[in-house]
Amino acid sequence: MWNGLIAAGRYLGKRYFVLLLSGWLVLFMEALSRNRAWGAMEWSVQHVPALLLNGIFLSGAWLVLTAFTGKIRLSFWIVSAIGFALALITGVKSKMLGVPLLPWDFVLTGEAGDMIEYVKNIVTVQLVLDVTAFVAVSWLLLYKANSAQAIRWKERCGMAIFAIVITCIAYTDKPFPIKSVFGISAITYDQSANVDTNGWLLATVMNLEYLGVTKLEDYSDRAVADIVAVNGHRSGGAEAAESDNVKPNVIVVLSESLWDPTQLEGIAFSRDPMPFYHELRQTTAAGTLLSPQFGGGTANVEFEILTGNSMRFLPQGTIPYNQHITRSIDSLASILARQGYYSTAISPFHRWYFNSDKVYKNFGFSQYIPLEFFEPVYEGAYIADSEVARMIIGQTGKTDERDFIFANTMENHFHYYPGKFKQNTIEVEGDIPKETKGLLETYAQGVQDADNMLRTLVEHYRDSGEPTIIAFFGDHLPYLGDGYKAYKDAKWIRGDDDPDFLNKMHRTPVVVWNNFLPEQQETIDMSPSFLGSYVLDKAKLPGTYYTDFLRELSLKTPVIPPKKYFGEMHIDEADMKRYELLQYDSLFGERHAYGEMKNRIVNPDYFLGAGPIEIEEVKLDTPKAGADAEITVAGQNIPAQGKLFANGKALETKRDSGGGLTAKAPADSFKSGSCEVQVKVFDSKDIIVGQSNVKKIAIATK
Repeated sequence: MWNGLIAAGRYLGKRYFVLLLSGWLVLFMEALSRNRAWGAMEWSVQHVPALLLNGIFLSGAWLVLTAFTGKIRLSFWIVSAIGFALALITGVKSKMLGVPLLPWDFVLTGEAGDMIEYVKNIVTVQLVLDVTAFVAVSWLLLYKANSAQAIRWKERCGMAIFAIVITCIAYTDKPFPIKSVFGISAITYDQSANVDTNGWLLATVMNLEYLGVTKLEDYSDRAVADIVAVNGHRSGGAEAAESDNVKPNVIVVLSESLWDPTQLEGIAFSRDPMPFYHELRQTTAAGTLLSPQFGGGTANVEFEILTGNSMRFLPQGTIPYNQHITRSIDSLASILARQGYYSTAISPFHRWYFNSDKVYKNFGFSQYIPLEFFEPVYEGAYIADSEVARMIIGQTGKTDERDFIFANTMENHFHYYPGKFKQNTIEVEGDIPKETKGLLETYAQGVQDADNMLRTLVEHYRDSGEPTIIAFFGDHLPYLGDGYKAYKDAKWIRGDDDPDFLNKMHRTPVVVWNNFLPEQQETIDMSPSFLGSYVLDKAKLPGTYYTDFLRELSLKTPVIPPKKYFGEMHIDEADMKRYELLQYDSLFGERHAYGEMKNRIVNPDYFLGAGPIEIEEVKLDTPKAGADAEITVAGQNIPAQGKLFANGKALETKRDSGGGLTAKAPADSFKSGSCEVQVKVFDSKDIIVGQSNVKKIAIATK
């Protein structure tokens, strides 16, 4: 036994450099993907388990390749070259677009030209120095390790088996739950954070789980045509036909984590946190949606609402916004745009979040107003719901056409720790732990503001006289502690095995109000993918073959649960198959049913922001020679978060009391006797997302 251990020790002593060089290569790749070496070093210290897993996958690839080639040095250089190229592209893409290189970039875009753009003009002196240092250190380590010696077939087979086994364990987390033990998981809602936290290689490996889409065997033009023919809507119509019906504004609001906490029977609130919703549902259409998400994944609920497609037909963990929306997809935005509506998306969060910028363009919106163009009015960590309401009302007030607006909110986003808001004005009483009480009181405060937003919208459009229909709903239940802690403490569920878990943990409130039809109470009970067709039907607006199909299906099967519930809930699988075929045709297939409509979805004039940023007036105090001057700009759509530039130099900028921007400009800005002033808007990744005209002014110094 001792002889065996000694022999194993000697062998590992000869091959120690595999681990050493794998770690070295991981660090080099991280430095490239992060665009800074020190960032890689910080990450390696703060995320040791992730570093080790990255090393396992990299050394596994190296050992398998060595088993085939029999040459350890050659295999290392091949693995290094591939890793170098991918990490470099990741760094360049992150710098350009704020998003790292992802597995679906290779198989879903269908445009090789996109990848070429990432690697243009990347050779710099710093890059050459970095590569030279890497090659020199790697060569020295390989040389010192005497790695050129021949490797026998027996050892090569052992290498391959060991590498495959350890890689499979790291990937599947079985039988040893390495990732689970260290709390490592894919951050699917923010791939930049995914790479920053887990490292590029590990993040990419975990993303592979969400990559594949199975081709439907019975998919064909004839199969799609037969389904569409039943609804008599082959053309994909919904054109702007003249009608005697009222043509209302259509406003759809996704209220972040909105749920009715008064359902919790084990506790009591000092007052109702959502009185207006409870009042409204007595006189109009209201009820619940069966959300496909819990605690997160807002984009997936958006996806269902806007397109009518269902997450039930996609692999669990899929984020369509990140993976599949790479071409035009018909949505409520494009359907109504073809009827003369002006379609606007409004979101009080970052432009890049869930790839929203590109997604909304592919959905046919005319305009997208993200966080970067909001007034910085916050409640807690996020933009206040009241500010989103103000933005919606302002948008319908300045367009000549009827409006379709899709807006989401962020104020009541996780976390719900006490102190998130300035003050919690609703108290919770009941036999629950203090921690749970604090979570529920904070959550109730956010719900109260969501309810106030609903009240603001309804009262404004009730008084405006402008025909309007509003759909207001929650995307998922809030995350209130690990293991559904608050829900268990309040006796809402008994655990994951609660017999009514699906209904209790996936039902969110919805209300559909309008000011042009007689008041009538109606109970809504449906999946989010049916809400769009319901709203069109309610507003008496024409749809498409798809919305017609969805409306008819919803009358028969209003709720689509996970597949394991199909038998229990008497779901007709033939209906589900027809639904899945139409969805597949739209997302992944040839779009047989779209016809000419496929060329009438994307708006070529789509843009970011509240409108074109235009500087109309520049004021400045006449500077003394060698002194700074204060510049103030005014004009159209000047964003509060814009930054002033003078002769190309960024200035420390503040919002002016008159709605413009003001900044101190250094004296050297005026040396030429004139100054060019411009406003630029940057997102959180320092990417320019909007800019104004350049205003040139003459300078007369004192």
